[in-house]
Amino acid sequence: MEKDVREYFSAPQWTEDEARGQNPLVLAYIGDGVYEVFIRSKILHRKEKVSRLHRASAQHAKASAQAEIALKLEPLFTEEEAAIFKRGRNTHQKTMAKHATVADYRNATGFECLIGYLYTSGQSERLRTYFTEIERIWDDEC
Repeated sequence: MEKDVREYFSAPQWTEDEARGQNPLVLAYIGDGVYEVFIRSKILHRKEKVSRLHRASAQHAKASAQAEIALKLEPLFTEEEAAIFKRGRNTHQKTMAKHATVADYRNATGFECLIGYLYTSGQSERLRTYFTEIERIWDDEC
């Protein structure tokens, strides 16, 4: 029986408790990838060279942009999501982004951790809510 290609991109379906128990940097790692795919899929409609697409996606993916989005979304966080965000934000990290403040880097890590938690625990509707809100924020900025 052939697999549907979407099965290759589905998250490990952990329970919320299992996802919550993961190392925050593991959640941030997968959250970064999920967010990058979201960004890239949103700019594909542009009729531009790949180098321009890359620059456009990098503008949204950089730590300062993620930190800004996280702070705008924070009022929407449930109590659980706020706790996940804070765990990611407060996790000790050995490396920092070259062009970001410590605060931006930590908030971006918290944001990625939250995205990773929602993705790996199968909370696709909640993830969709955040991505819809992010699109609205981007539209307001333009």
